[in-house]
Amino acid sequence: MLLFKKVSVSTVVTIVAFMAMLGTPRAAGTSATPLQSIYMMKQIVPKVTTVGIMWNKSTINVSDLLPQINRASLSVGVKVVIEDVEQIQDVSAKFRDLVENYHIQVLWILQNDDLYGSSIVKGYLIKNSTLSGVALFAPGSDWVSAGACAALMSEGGNAKLFVNQKTLTALGLTVPQQFAQTTQFLATN
Repeated sequence: MLLFKKVSVSTVVTIVAFMAMLGTPRAAGTSATPLQSIYMMKQIVPKVTTVGIMWNKSTINVSDLLPQINRASLSVGVKVVIEDVEQIQDVSAKFRDLVENYHIQVLWILQNDDLYGSSIVKGYLIKNSTLSGVALFAPGSDWVSAGACAALMSEGGNAKLFVNQKTLTALGLTVPQQFAQTTQFLATN
């Protein structure tokens, strides 16, 4: 005889989310899936309700990525707001819009193309995210070394979190203990 225990909806959602992590296609510019990335954002910034994404849709496969992001945001319980930025002169206005009008707590940069990989854009977003109290999740560890909050990557088939300890401290955030062994802390002194 099988006995079933009553479980909460949030427990079921968590189980489904972890199962979905195993086979979901990867986000552009990172090795982590959208579900893994948004889940980790929620772990590091527990009170996150709104994640802002800035991307250049002309250099990213939006048709594949957008449904994944929508499913991931629903699974984790956060709202996602996307700003398409194709020119360097639009970066500051789109960033301000996300912060002032949508009150994002996390900014997620998915790509490290010519626009977002430029030192001007990278420096602007890192500096202004931190000053605005917004955790910046970056497309690579080079961003984290430069001051971004975190990047979730895959190394040898295992997810690895890169965090900038100084930025985490400045934002009043910590890495949950269960992720400490798979985290590489940068800028610790």
